Amino acid sequence: MPSLEITTRIGCKNNCSYCPQELLVKSYKRRSRQFEMPFDLFKLCLDKVPQNVRIDFSGMAEPWLNKRCTDMVQYAYESGFDLVVYTTLVGMEIADIERIAAIPFKHFEVHLPDADSLTRITVNDEYLRKVEKVSDSGISGLTFMTIGRLHPRLRKIVDSDVSENEVISRAGNLTNYPGMDLQKRLSGIIYCDSCGSDFNHNVLLPNGDVIVCCMDYAMQYIIGNLAETSYADLFKSDIIHGMRDKLIDDGSDIFCRYCHNASRSRLNWLPGGKKLLKMFN
Repeated sequence: MPSLEITTRIGCKNNCSYCPQELLVKSYKRRSRQFEMPFDLFKLCLDKVPQNVRIDFSGMAEPWLNKRCTDMVQYAYESGFDLVVYTTLVGMEIADIERIAAIPFKHFEVHLPDADSLTRITVNDEYLRKVEKVSDSGISGLTFMTIGRLHPRLRKIVDSDVSENEVISRAGNLTNYPGMDLQKRLSGIIYCDSCGSDFNHNVLLPNGDVIVCCMDYAMQYIIGNLAETSYADLFKSDIIHGMRDKLIDDGSDIFCRYCHNASRSRLNWLPGGKKLLKMFN
């Protein structure tokens, strides 16, 4: 299923130790100074998106750092889209939780603080109240995760299983991080486990630019600006065709070769597999 992640702002207050925010902000500044997505621009872009595209409120920063995020979620729901949320709850208010509690999310994942402060979220009484409110809200599709070991103050509040995950290299954008699970370079013909070679799991930025995916922190692959073009035209760009070529070309430097969401294709063992793929690119 194609998806569009909504980055409601550039520059995340959390600034987690394992997130390449510095690279992202530096890259974005070269193109725009509009760091927060206006609600009107969000509506303009969303109205161009087909109904079969899932809308994810996640993107490259905590969604609720934009004060209009709940309005955006409500508008997307009323527009008939399937919705997914990934949030740390930072910036979200109790009133926001109450407004969205009845929305039938396909998935609603809360990223919780860890015991070693890798995730730089202040665990105070206000934050704990929000976690408790979400936990008791009945929000559909609710799950919890953390990077590393769960913060001890949360164990009495979150009564469901919490997925404890390792730090990954974010497709080679994070380097020299202690204990990081590093993806070795994938050779030969590769594909994305999420979208194959369709490249339709994209990220909308606050100025309307669309980058190819959530691992493109350096903004190497901007496939268009949704405020200025149609959704369909995003996938007719030379950038998309060039990326497909790089999935086939073992000598390419595309970041997908270092991504945990990528795999080697079985076509590597098929005589003429590379030639066959080029015919359909």
